Amino acid sequence: MLVMVVAVTSAALLAGGWAVASAFRSPSQIASDAAAPPPSGITAPVEQGILAETLTVQGEVRAGDQTSTSLAAPGEGGVAVVTDAPVAIGSQVSAGQVLLEINAQPTFALPGAFPFFRDLRTGDTGRDVEQLQHALTAAGYSTTADGIFGPGTERSLTSLYADHGYKVPLEAAIAAEDSSVVAKEAPAPSQEPATPSDSATPGVQPVPVAPSVPVAPTVPKMQAVARSSAFVVTSALPAAVVAAPGVGSLPDDAAVVFAQGSPIASATVIAATAAQLEVGFEAKATIAGTEVHLVLQNIGVADEEGLVPITFVTADSGDPGTAPIPDSSVGEKPVLVVTRSVVARDALLVPSRAVASRGSSRYVLRQNSDGDFQEVPVKEIGELNGLSAIEILNDEKLKPGEQVRVQ
Repeated sequence: MLVMVVAVTSAALLAGGWAVASAFRSPSQIASDAAAPPPSGITAPVEQGILAETLTVQGEVRAGDQTSTSLAAPGEGGVAVVTDAPVAIGSQVSAGQVLLEINAQPTFALPGAFPFFRDLRTGDTGRDVEQLQHALTAAGYSTTADGIFGPGTERSLTSLYADHGYKVPLEAAIAAEDSSVVAKEAPAPSQEPATPSDSATPGVQPVPVAPSVPVAPTVPKMQAVARSSAFVVTSALPAAVVAAPGVGSLPDDAAVVFAQGSPIASATVIAATAAQLEVGFEAKATIAGTEVHLVLQNIGVADEEGLVPITFVTADSGDPGTAPIPDSSVGEKPVLVVTRSVVARDALLVPSRAVASRGSSRYVLRQNSDGDFQEVPVKEIGELNGLSAIEILNDEKLKPGEQVRVQ
């Protein structure tokens, strides 16, 4: 019994001492428990692409080479009103298409070298007549281009109007022989003797008097006339309409602006930015949901505010898969990423802090599937803004997407 009591008492004293010892820790133990755990390895993925110095500018897509043609009101005097504008801005127009309706009369788009400066009608000759004949042929109305406004030209002009639901303007034909028409067509006077009157002298034969013959008025011949105001001439068709007046009063300085060729991307930059650019620099932009490759075509002259216009065109890379700027994207304002200098193309890219050195050699630590790291010898091609382009040495493998340790 005594032995048992002693054993229990000893166990109780031992447990109490352990508990008291556990409740009190030395300062070194507390500092050790509060220290941060050993740092784990920080990794970053390997990428593949181009390492280049770039700058971004706000751009705008607009139509290509532009020409402006003034509009003339039909007739003389009065108010000129656009009564219909069937062509949407940005759409393509072809030869012979109605651009506008002014005072209920059509205005056609025609190809040519100069605006029509006079009204043309039967008998007229000249370069303007020849231009009209070529334009009618381009619109689908085959016309002999001999520079003489004859029946064939009149028929083509009449068909152009009729096919668009209009009547060709007409005017009375004036010919030199019109004054002799009445004399030729009037009936000859009657040769019947006049009835003697009561006052006639006996034995004297009365002089025959021609009876009064009524002459029907002649109806003048009407001919078609090509009004100079009915045509808007541009150098080549089809072309896109960049600007045109809408329905309403026609401004005095009204004009139609055409654009030929593919759309271009333009931007306005400050002079300091323009000084960093050179014609031929490449650029990229996402336009209408498609990545488009561009090339800097022109750097303009600074205006009074120091702003410089620049223009880009679709890059002619020879790759059939390269997408041009869509015609439908005119007016969009994409961000243009301009490449100023290229450090490396189609290279493996890693954070510059992932490239370690040992003497003159360079390496990166690739993380294996088991979590360990393996040295991969590399050659650093170049560095830009914390990113390095590398080349693998000694037949080692390093693929895009693999993780490397950042030092």
